[in-house]
Order: sequence, then C-alpha cells, then structure tokens
Amino acid sequence: MQYKKEDVVTDEMIMNHIYVLRGQKVMIDLDLARLYQLRLGNSGVRSVVSRNVTRFPADFMFKVSEEDELCLIRQDSELNLKPETGFTPLAFTEQGLGMLAGLLNSKRAIAVNIRIIRIFALIRQIVPDFPELYREMEQFKNSLLRSDT
Repeated sequence: MQYKKEDVVTDEMIMNHIYVLRGQKVMIDLDLARLYQLRLGNSGVRSVVSRNVTRFPADFMFKVSEEDELCLIRQDSELNLKPETGFTPLAFTEQGLGMLAGLLNSKRAIAVNIRIIRIFALIRQIVPDFPELYREMEQFKNSLLRSDT
C-alpha cells in the first residue's frame, strides 16, 4: 500500500502542534482536525465533542480565551486561530486527547492518536530524566505566564 505525502503524519508534525496553555500541554482542535483529516464542525472533531460533552470536563478540554490566543501566537506566530468557520478554538489536554482517541474510529484517527499518545508519554519520560531541562522549561513557562498578565 502506497501512501501519499499528505497522508503521512510525522512525530515532528504532532510535536509542532503541542502548545503550553494554562500550565498544561495541549493540542488545538483546528490542528487535530487537520491531522485527522476531518472537518472541524459538523461530522468532525466538534460534533464528536458535542455528542459526548460529559466526557470532556474542564481539565480535559476548554475553550481558548483571548489571553490563551495571545499565548498561542507567542508560541507559533503562524497559527491561524480564526479560520473560515468562526469557531472559538478548543484546547485538549493530554487526558482530553485520550478521551477523544476513544471516540474517533477511522483508521487515520487511530494511527494519529497512537502517535500523539506516544509523544506525550515520551515528553513525560524525558523531562524527569533531565532536571536541568525541566528547570529551563519551568522558567520558560513562568516567563510566558508573566508576559500574559
């Protein structure tokens, strides 16, 4: 089976879409819809969430505020948070991504979710092994939080 270039999702593609918001690593629904090759609204990521809203408490998923938007743009100046849909973006924490993974059943979504879960696990493993890197990440996170206020 041959894959088209646009069908391949690399670890780097996923890692480039992991942001820090409110002190947590998150992924935005806009990016997830692109990775899964789903629409954002009807019959896509948002419809799955709206049909299963009780599975996504605030520590699993939250709406991106204006403050959050500024923080995201500082992390990725090319990020387009106002696509043609006009939706306020949703941010999924690691737990929310796990919940979403259980609700999306396409072959592509399953493959992408496996990669996402492995990358988040790798991030958790690497940071404690490198205390200096952890301290630097904490300093960077704190500087971002200070600049947001």
